[in-house]
Amino acid sequence: MSNYKKRNNSMLTIEQINAQYGKLPPQAVEVEEAVLGALMLERDAYVTVADIIDTSSFYKEEHQKIFEAIKYLSANEKPVDLLMVTQQLKDREQLDKVGGPGYITQLTRRVASAAHIEFHSRIIAQKYIQRELIRVSSEIQSKAYDDTIDVDDLLDFSKTEIIGVNNLIVNSCKPTRTIIKEESIELEKDAVRYKEGISPGIPTGLIHLNYVTGGWRKTDLIILAARPSVGKSSLSFFFDRVASKNDFWVNHYSFEMSNGKIHRINLSAETGISRSNLRDGNLNDEDWIKINNANSRLYNSKVLWNDNSKLNVNHIMANTVRNVNSGKCDFLVVDYLQLIKPTDKRMVREQQIAEISRALKEIAMTCDIPVLALSQLNRDVEKRADKEPTMGDLRESGAIEQDADMIMFMWDKDNPKLKIEKNRNGSVGYIDFWTNKERTIFKDKNNQPF
Repeated sequence: MSNYKKRNNSMLTIEQINAQYGKLPPQAVEVEEAVLGALMLERDAYVTVADIIDTSSFYKEEHQKIFEAIKYLSANEKPVDLLMVTQQLKDREQLDKVGGPGYITQLTRRVASAAHIEFHSRIIAQKYIQRELIRVSSEIQSKAYDDTIDVDDLLDFSKTEIIGVNNLIVNSCKPTRTIIKEESIELEKDAVRYKEGISPGIPTGLIHLNYVTGGWRKTDLIILAARPSVGKSSLSFFFDRVASKNDFWVNHYSFEMSNGKIHRINLSAETGISRSNLRDGNLNDEDWIKINNANSRLYNSKVLWNDNSKLNVNHIMANTVRNVNSGKCDFLVVDYLQLIKPTDKRMVREQQIAEISRALKEIAMTCDIPVLALSQLNRDVEKRADKEPTMGDLRESGAIEQDADMIMFMWDKDNPKLKIEKNRNGSVGYIDFWTNKERTIFKDKNNQPF
């Protein structure tokens, strides 16, 4: 239950409004539990969320009481942990009202750390704003039907209420000292990984590409473009396998190939059996032994596959947020960008692609993960195999060029290579590699098997 206070006798609560329409109010109770648990696990976690959420942001009244106790302890420079929060609620005679010591302990068991507390807090803030918008719009509608209210008063009321909700939007500006603190921690982690010979980001599987990019980095939108049948999908499967084998969760969306077909391609890479033989079932006893061994290795792979061709970017966003929350998405791969369904079919194609491109970048920023999106090239380039692709050859390229942090082209005129034409965080140029397309294998040029 929310703590919305009535400012006059006619004001409706969010519960009354939603009961009227037969719908539950926007809420994220599990996320609220995760945030409260994280606040009691790490001492400085409250500072991270103080400018994002407040007591009224929580949907459950019990959670509001717990957060208020945490807020009080932090404001008085007292430790915020399981014992202190429990004692504070007991002193307020609210411990039994929130579910007792058992419930408080349960909250801390729902999370391992406060690593995602800022992201989760923004979800709580968003749900709160949605509830407030529902409440305000219902009040405006109710008053608009009242002939006794002067229209100027109605407009003033509407403006005041909307401004009030607008003021709830998180001020995402951060002082320099906060950024220094956050980035110093990340920089130290990168330095340790570098000394150990580990890519700071998610490893790509190609040494030269790791050197140029630092691996797939959080918040980056990476575009991989090529002509049809050059092998961009196969390369993305290779990136999936490398990330998964390095203990990162990958979410892969395929809009032109079924999960079953993709698995056979991955079996080819794992077993050395040609794609055509796996495609046709041309297998001998030795092949079946290889397949069974490969399936055993892949059984617990950290790649989640989705071949639903009817999804739009909103579906992808919702799924990604859900999987990030559950710790099962560190890297998002989309094959390919132009096949994602538009949310509005009435928009011109350039506007649709702009919406999709921007949404993918928002997913990268909001979920704090790298996003790799495959892309088509314009038809005239596809017909000219001798032409080296450029950013201008990306189909509906304007928005893609703007949103992407990195743009790579897979090119195979004489020798297979990656051409990095845009790289906000590193250098550009060419990366040669060796590939066996029939077996979906990719290696650095100097590591080729001959």
